[in-house]
Amino acid sequence: MKGLDTPVLVHLLHGSPSAQALLKSLRGEELATTELNLYELGVLAAQGPRSARGARLKALAGLRRRISVLPIGPAATEEAQRLSSGLGRTSGYEAIVWGAMISAGCQEWITTKAYAPAKPLPGMKLRVL
Repeated sequence: MKGLDTPVLVHLLHGSPSAQALLKSLRGEELATTELNLYELGVLAAQGPRSARGARLKALAGLRRRISVLPIGPAATEEAQRLSSGLGRTSGYEAIVWGAMISAGCQEWITTKAYAPAKPLPGMKLRVL
């Protein structure tokens, strides 16, 4: 399973060439994100221009149907606590997303350079789009 960060999902929704190439390279892989990442996208969709809000929300609903959406539950929380003690200073938000990914068996986290963690994530490879 490959985990997709919010900025990567934004690139996918906008149809960027780098995101299209990424999808092509991941064909046959299970793609996942978390409820928190989709919440972020929902907030972004609601804040944009009103005229395109319906289309943005429709695209987000389509994305939700195409990838696995991982819950934030006890296993994610436990993994996040473990990660936080080993990674040093990180936001609780990042740790809980990574905890959800690792606890669900995600082997790779895909993000953009601006959001790449400073330290490697134990148990998960990192790919920067």
